[in-house]
Amino acid sequence: MRRFFVPLTFVLACGGAAIAPDEQADPTLVGVSYEVSSDPALERIDVRACFEGAPPPRLIAPEPAGALLVDVRGPRNERRRFDDTIDLRGIGPGECVRWTVDLGRAGYSREVLKRDGEALLAPGLLLWRPPGPELPVRVRFQLPVGLHVSAPWIHDGQPQELTTEGLRVPGNVAFTRATPLRLREGATEIEAALFAGSLSVGRDGLERWLRAAVRAVGTFGDGFPVAHLHVAIVPSGPGWRPVAFGLVRRGGGPSVMLLVHDGIPEEALVRDWTAVHEFSHLAMPRMYEEDRWLSEGLATYFQEVLRARGGLIDAEDAWASIATGFERGRAVGTSRTLWNESRDMMQTHAFRRVYWAGTAWALEADLALRERGRTLDGVLAESRARWSRREVWHGLALLAECDAVIGEPLLVPLAERYGEMTEFPDTDALLREVGVRFGQDLDLDGQAPRAAAREAIVAPR
Repeated sequence: MRRFFVPLTFVLACGGAAIAPDEQADPTLVGVSYEVSSDPALERIDVRACFEGAPPPRLIAPEPAGALLVDVRGPRNERRRFDDTIDLRGIGPGECVRWTVDLGRAGYSREVLKRDGEALLAPGLLLWRPPGPELPVRVRFQLPVGLHVSAPWIHDGQPQELTTEGLRVPGNVAFTRATPLRLREGATEIEAALFAGSLSVGRDGLERWLRAAVRAVGTFGDGFPVAHLHVAIVPSGPGWRPVAFGLVRRGGGPSVMLLVHDGIPEEALVRDWTAVHEFSHLAMPRMYEEDRWLSEGLATYFQEVLRARGGLIDAEDAWASIATGFERGRAVGTSRTLWNESRDMMQTHAFRRVYWAGTAWALEADLALRERGRTLDGVLAESRARWSRREVWHGLALLAECDAVIGEPLLVPLAERYGEMTEFPDTDALLREVGVRFGQDLDLDGQAPRAAAREAIVAPR
């Protein structure tokens, strides 16, 4: 993830409040139904929650959702207490409670974007949830004419059932003036929330961009990693890069926010790496902070490899980007182990070391697998059934599942070696093996020991 400056309003949403053992939801509570409405200007959002069974003693939400609440009422219009929780004591089975969220109170962070009557926010800030076990949730929207909603759990304009777990994990729900862009590319259904702005690219061009990125990532293993993809495209003002920033959210389903600079032509947007990078994250589970060199390294490796496979860039461009990335990664770092550098990355700002050392690991892993008749993306795809149901993984645990697919300990020992490194890996030797020489110009040596593997990695599909 890259740093950026953009005049947007954000609010932070962290994990929910701690749950005391005696405040777990009543076992007779079997679900929650929400109705969401808004004023025309999208300044205030009203939510009504009804409980199927006995309500819990309280509702919880990510911080600082409590700061956005201005009123909470019970079934007899009585005021209810609220701070970091909503007090539900005394409310009976089947009864409802309602509250009002004031988006005008939003501060600056990256969990709520609000401007010009549109908003992108974590659904957990609106939909306060019961503590305790995972429960089914239904959501219905009643919005004024000209205001549209989209989220990863809304398909073809119809909200699907999600769960309280989908409200706990950070996610996206978008309110826009433009109708969401809906398309299908291969086996993947895509819905894109289009925020107002001054982009040079219109709806048709944005659709072509998304299709190209999804097709490129579709060359990963057995195809694009998810069946439903939600995207929020947000104009972010002038800038020289096509995309200022990208971010994956998974609460309620996969959603990717892309902040796009004004004045960028369609061709540059299609060639840009950011969408492919973020979509590649969906081919692996969420990982812990100390494992960011793995998660970001894999996504950085595949942003180059998959763009070449998908015809968005030439093979030469992909290898040149990898070679120059290694040089940038070598230039930074704090002599921490790679595990600790990843953990402390937001403080040390050693982003390039973390990302590109992880990319070197991915390249070395892919080469080792190809010697065994396998590929890195193929093994990750094969192992998906082993990890897709768990939310957050330790990197070594994920790689152990991959090694189980391979039938030998390969990726775990390699990751242990890289993770303990305090200096940048010897990528010069790695590039020589595959026949990549990069000075003022790129030279690809077809006689190098692993030249055939290099060509196969980026071969069009």
